[in-house]
Amino acid sequence: MRPLLQVALMGTLGLAAAACERRPEAADRPPSADAPAKPGAGDRASAATETGDVKLALSMDKTVDASDINVDTDAATKIVTLKGTVASGEQKARAEAIAVREATGYRVVNQLVVKRKAD
Repeated sequence: MRPLLQVALMGTLGLAAAACERRPEAADRPPSADAPAKPGAGDRASAATETGDVKLALSMDKTVDASDINVDTDAATKIVTLKGTVASGEQKARAEAIAVREATGYRVVNQLVVKRKAD
């Protein structure tokens, strides 16, 4: 009877060890080189911060009418896109310079359209 008890005990210990063994789950494994990187919560928060920083800086600048400027930030590609209209080429260039200054580490795409406002 004693050998049977030893076998049962060893089997139980083996099952317990297997249950405790940490196997890498899909979320724990590093992404493969072929898989595109998905933005995580930290990336999204960083992108939201960049968007807010750029919008605030544009609204605080007295030389740019930012009332029709939309700022989009893509965390995955690290791109800040300016869309909308401004009254002059100078405002368009100034808005881009502000975005470049505020969004460190991001590339700025300026899609602003110059449209003179009717007086």
